[in-house]
Amino acid sequence: MSINPLFRDEINFRDLGGYKAQDGRVLKHGLIYRSGGIYLMNPEELDHFKSLGIKYILDLRTAEESRHQPDPVLNQVKMVRHSGVVFRGGEEIDFSPVGMSKIGQEGLDQRDHLLSYYTEMPFDNEAFQILIDELEKNEVPIVFHCATGKDRTGVAAMVILTALGIPKETILQDFLLSNQYHMPTINRVLEENREKILQHPILEELLRMRTGVTEKTGKLVLDNIFNRYGSPEKYLEEEFHLTPERLSKFRDFYLD
Repeated sequence: MSINPLFRDEINFRDLGGYKAQDGRVLKHGLIYRSGGIYLMNPEELDHFKSLGIKYILDLRTAEESRHQPDPVLNQVKMVRHSGVVFRGGEEIDFSPVGMSKIGQEGLDQRDHLLSYYTEMPFDNEAFQILIDELEKNEVPIVFHCATGKDRTGVAAMVILTALGIPKETILQDFLLSNQYHMPTINRVLEENREKILQHPILEELLRMRTGVTEKTGKLVLDNIFNRYGSPEKYLEEEFHLTPERLSKFRDFYLD
């Protein structure tokens, strides 16, 4: 939940422990980690990563992403790759730098498509179902990651923190914390496009979505999680089969 000095900021590696749940208990440290790609780690970072005793790594990237930049194979660690991409609403989105630099009406359409895409990510997502299932089996310490640790990983963290009864405002803060990790890149890209942004304000929003995360995105995702089924508890039961009894046991294991 804060910048980890043992990893470079761009790794976006953090322990979710320390967040306070609505019932007053606190999420235990050293059990659930979120990160950017493990393949990004240098030898010193990888040595520290190995010292954490990780049992399970879930790579949320696509098969193509993983093939081009595979994670290092780690002994005695169960490594699973299952894409966190939910294609419903995302099939026609151009995620390339060109696609994320559109202006005018095309830029507005791109932004709206992206927001729709991200708000659907918590639903019917097999990768997230795998993640919650492994957490319910106490397969920890666990790490889940995508490429930059901010989008698929960010939404996955929202789901986990919701299941643990962390307040909505805190979950949003965790999502937005990725901007601290990626701040140099965000600032550089915005500065490189400063003149164009002055002429086409929509470009700034798209560039912030490309290099970091936005509060608008986070709020829309959380509103869907909390409200689509009427309550977060109903969402957890419908999407992950976390009945009240199972949810109580889940929280008892991870919260002190």
